Amino acid sequence: MATTPRKETPTDDGGVLQNQPTAAAARHGDHDRIVMPSRRADGSMDQINPEFIGDKDTAIAAAKEQLGVQAVSAVDVAARGVSAGPAEDGTGSSEPDAEVQALKDAQEKAKREAEERAAREVEQLHQGLGD
Repeated sequence: MATTPRKETPTDDGGVLQNQPTAAAARHGDHDRIVMPSRRADGSMDQINPEFIGDKDTAIAAAKEQLGVQAVSAVDVAARGVSAGPAEDGTGSSEPDAEVQALKDAQEKAKREAEERAAREVEQLHQGLGD
């Protein structure tokens, strides 16, 4: 059986490859090409100089849903100090009260604002279909 001899890789440090990428290298040219971003707890994107690719309408819809859900959850946690679950005694009422309606209104407002922010982000950073 014939084999092709293995090419030796250069051992000097003069090449363009970097064995251990650094944050400084990322800030000076690298960027993340994304369809849907990862988010930090505050809602900001957790990518390096993000560039949205793919279908623009899909990216806007995904960002709106993502930020909307996160914003509603943040309002809920801030207002009640909990994320979900039944009352300690297992009871609950299906009748809405003023406190619940106020919370719902705050959630809807937060969701609207988050969706507007998502659309602005995608509009600003979208670069096409990634061809």
